[in-house]
Amino acid sequence: MQRRKAGTYCIFGIFLCICVHLTAQMPVKHFQKDTFDSLKYAAFETNKKIPGEIRPQALIALSHYPELRETKIIFRLRKRKTPLASRPQVWSVFKKRKNRTYIITISTRSSEALTPILFSKLPYNAQIGVLGHELGHTRYYSSKNTLQLIGLPFKLLKSKNTDAFEFNTDRISIEHGLGYQLYAWSSYVREVLNISEWRGASEDLLAEEGPAIDQRYMNPETITRYMDSYPIYENN
Repeated sequence: MQRRKAGTYCIFGIFLCICVHLTAQMPVKHFQKDTFDSLKYAAFETNKKIPGEIRPQALIALSHYPELRETKIIFRLRKRKTPLASRPQVWSVFKKRKNRTYIITISTRSSEALTPILFSKLPYNAQIGVLGHELGHTRYYSSKNTLQLIGLPFKLLKSKNTDAFEFNTDRISIEHGLGYQLYAWSSYVREVLNISEWRGASEDLLAEEGPAIDQRYMNPETITRYMDSYPIYENN
């Protein structure tokens, strides 16, 4: 009888995990700031440090990455040129994957050119989208071993590698059900900066950068095309 109960609980636990995983990835077109239910997202706050002013957006984004539920992540607000950045904590690189800590830095102040796209200036869904992008980086880092993480900065010295790295991170966000929010972010950035392609925080890149094949971050049309290829967006 004891074994039967244990087996039942085990099956139920597996079923619950599957349900949570599937639910977490279901896309939502528009999240409403005034309808955020903290209890609904409480499970995704485990091992996370999140400033109160970005807690709803961060938890919604985290809920689309159930594989990061136990991962230690620090969200912090700092004065930085780059609007957002994600990286492993320095000494964490040398730890086992399950013991690492990751840092997502959100800029509170930047150059005049980038001020319009600071996190605080973004629409609510765009904020969720850009946090989802940074969590895509975290997911990538968490899948790599120490040598791969040490070698990554050198690999990204080549522009084409950085392009592929960021483009693939956008794809990860879409796979995780945050396509609409990524679209909101991509559209807003291009509109307020009056550019067709966004290639990062460097001011010398705030200009037209050629054909779509050279995208570093997906433009809205590309996001839509990728969303159309994933079944989770079919009924949305």
